[in-house]
Amino acid sequence: MIKKSPLAQRSLALASTAVVAGLMLSGCGQATTSGEGSAEPTSSENVVDQNALLETNDSLSATLGDSYVQGWIEDGKLNVSTTDESKMKVIEDAGAQAHLVNYSTDDLRQGIKDVMKWQAGLEAPLNTAIHGYTLNPQNGGLTLQVDASHMDEIKKQLDADKPLGDIPVDFTESGGIATRAN
Repeated sequence: MIKKSPLAQRSLALASTAVVAGLMLSGCGQATTSGEGSAEPTSSENVVDQNALLETNDSLSATLGDSYVQGWIEDGKLNVSTTDESKMKVIEDAGAQAHLVNYSTDDLRQGIKDVMKWQAGLEAPLNTAIHGYTLNPQNGGLTLQVDASHMDEIKKQLDADKPLGDIPVDFTESGGIATRAN
């Protein structure tokens, strides 16, 4: 038999208590009744099986290869973007919603590199105004997280210099620390 240290025993007891308290507070497993006394499904019965969706996404990524761009879960449904129109049916047959986009994952990652290089060449404070770069599978482009105080300047400069070419770009206000990403 393995003897646990007193610290490990206390940690386990605290974790167990927290889990039980969380379940009690959430009402997990308790059926609610409507006015006619019929039991309604609990929230746990209505939860989407995200693990199954993630497994489907992984499978589609392997099947689609280079034409797979990215997957995301929205409203309990797996969405997958691809650059190959002939793969749309494969996605739909797997139970996901297919989206056709123009740029591959490699294209978008290169776009991130290009915008980072472009940003590094800007004058201060614009050279630190973009705090994050993410692939946006919904529009087949990128999302840039930008310091709100420089949002308009960044948009104008991007439009003028076109470091992303025709890659679609969305912007969100950043709450992050202004650090240049080189």
